[in-house]
Amino acid sequence: MSPQPEVMEAAHPLFLAIAGNIGVGKSTLTRHLADKWNLTLLPEPVKQNPFLKLYYDDPKRWGFQSQLFFLAQRVKLFKEAGRLTTAKIVDRTLYEDAEIFARAALSRPEYEIYGQLYEYLLEHLPIPDLVVYLRASTATLARRIQSRGRAFEKSIPASYLSKLNRYYDSWASSFTRAPLISIDTDDLDLFSLFGEYERVTDRIAEALEQKGLLWPSTTTTPRLS
Repeated sequence: MSPQPEVMEAAHPLFLAIAGNIGVGKSTLTRHLADKWNLTLLPEPVKQNPFLKLYYDDPKRWGFQSQLFFLAQRVKLFKEAGRLTTAKIVDRTLYEDAEIFARAALSRPEYEIYGQLYEYLLEHLPIPDLVVYLRASTATLARRIQSRGRAFEKSIPASYLSKLNRYYDSWASSFTRAPLISIDTDDLDLFSLFGEYERVTDRIAEALEQKGLLWPSTTTTPRLS
């Protein structure tokens, strides 16, 4: 079982981010870590996007609007993370929206405009101490999407998930905006009552410890030393 991080009064509070494709289990793991380590949870704004269902029905027509909405919401979340004086965790990152989903959804002229705005906004936002990339095969993603029962997601074609997976793997292999670790989840059960959270949690704890976190079991709020 992973110990919980020591509070270091002179250091800034932990900023942890979970990344990964649709259906991989980001929200499930984020809630578990928030509860286990007493982190402030800043969740992915899925239900609030008024363009998302329209995008799935007609990607070319609604891609730009949907991606701008997500960009605005993610910037808002990252700004909120920067203001918080407690340790926090984000479900999906600003980087994924811009460097994977927007790139896949937008035409070249649209992405050039979007990219200029994205790069400007990044200059004013906090950087996560660690990005945890959860990956899974297309078959695993499709199975998890069906099991969680979001109606608007059930029509997502496997070809789209596979395309995003290729973008994700390329992105993770060259990502330098923040420290990143990749965890393969194909053989992990993150959804049942007895989900294999500890294996993932231990891997994250090891990566954070390498960055200077201390791990006695006496406290609940992680901070960098």
